[in-house]
Amino acid sequence: MDSLGDGRGGTQLRARTLRLPAVLMQAITHVAPAVGMVAFIPTITGFSGVTSPFAYLLAFLIVLTLGVSLTQLAKHLPAAGGYYTYLSRTVHPRVGFLTAWVLFFVEPLAPAGVFAFGGFLFETTMKAEYGFTFPWWLFLLIGTGLVFAVSYFGIRIAVGLMILLGVLEVAVVVLLSVFSLVEPGPGGINLSSFDPRNSTSANGLFLGVVFTIFAFAGFESVAPLAEETNDPRRVLPRAIMLSIVLAGLFYLFTGWALLAGWGTADIGGFTTSQENPVFVLARRLWGGAWIVVFLAVMNSIVAIAIAASNAATRMLFAMGRSGSLPRALGKTHPTRHTPINAIYVQAVLALAVGLGVGFALGPANFFFTIGLAVTLSLMLVYIAGNVGVVRLYRGERRAEFNVLIHLVFPLLSSAALLIVGYKSLDPLPPSPIRYGAVAVAVWLVAGAAVLVALKRTNRERWLQTAGSVFEESPDETVEPTR
Repeated sequence: MDSLGDGRGGTQLRARTLRLPAVLMQAITHVAPAVGMVAFIPTITGFSGVTSPFAYLLAFLIVLTLGVSLTQLAKHLPAAGGYYTYLSRTVHPRVGFLTAWVLFFVEPLAPAGVFAFGGFLFETTMKAEYGFTFPWWLFLLIGTGLVFAVSYFGIRIAVGLMILLGVLEVAVVVLLSVFSLVEPGPGGINLSSFDPRNSTSANGLFLGVVFTIFAFAGFESVAPLAEETNDPRRVLPRAIMLSIVLAGLFYLFTGWALLAGWGTADIGGFTTSQENPVFVLARRLWGGAWIVVFLAVMNSIVAIAIAASNAATRMLFAMGRSGSLPRALGKTHPTRHTPINAIYVQAVLALAVGLGVGFALGPANFFFTIGLAVTLSLMLVYIAGNVGVVRLYRGERRAEFNVLIHLVFPLLSSAALLIVGYKSLDPLPPSPIRYGAVAVAVWLVAGAAVLVALKRTNRERWLQTAGSVFEESPDETVEPTR
């Protein structure tokens, strides 16, 4: 085995830095529960009606089986590449490249999209409440600069800030939900939200599930932190499953409680409210203190951007280190051991995408368009991961093969994703949201073209190292194994 670093930086991340609480909060803050609930529930309820909590339940069950599959890869293949390594090792390096290419489409969009939407929300709220204009694009610039600074100065600072922000956002939304049950709106407390017969339509319910899966997206973001995690084979699987279970319980309780607080007999008013209905509800229950909920959403937006940047930069770093992307991306800061060039690239991409698409579509439309694009992209990644699980445990790890975990779960969750994806696109959602699906198709074609170009120019040495797994050694250097 060849060492990848001599302790002075170069191509070495800081090993054994993160423990379970930090890795868990990486996943939870990437899920962004406050944004997932406050920002998404009006849209999901618009599609699914009063049964939006049922859409959260269906998505929770699907994501739970996906999480089980991911743990089976994470515990044996720890590496900063995450799915890039998993699919390169279990299927083929080109499949690993395309999977990472899709994630490369997803992760820069996440901070760009949430900052654009957060800027829009901040701008409209400040103008309505206090009479001054703070343009959304300035919010995006400041937010991207903050994420860059946090990422630049090290993973410990990033996860410390994520823990603080994550706890605050969850506490505020849960507290508002409790108040909603104490003073419910018209219709009182009931279980109509969990009866699918109350949905607006089958297509609406499935489209609601798509956006709910997007609300869960983020549990997979712990995988690229493997090389910086203490005992990644044990910590990563625990963080993945804990984050899904905690997010699922949060969404089911708060989604049901907030609709009850508004009034299940007035769902039409909930979906047509000119102001975010959760803010309206908070104002009714808390008066002037409603602003705390608004601040929790802003807090959540910063947290998800940091978490997305952590995942994206580690993936770019791993691909640069293997040579499938420019090797400059595989360099780390000599003292902080952060993937410095990848951090620069991520910041530039977030700004370019956020400002370019934000001005083209408008920040609110941008957010929901990328919501569809990101969800469809992640569906492809999750299905590819399921294929990797089956191949790994029918081949290299055959002695550990379990029919339920390594065959039934991957098949069921893949089938569920395909059905939900198809139903959500038939008929196509309204414009410009539908363009999210077009963007995914175009990006996949571009990725295939890159692979063809690499082959034709005889630049495929990376195929030999793409599936390398990186282990902790006693002197805390990081070494590859095959």
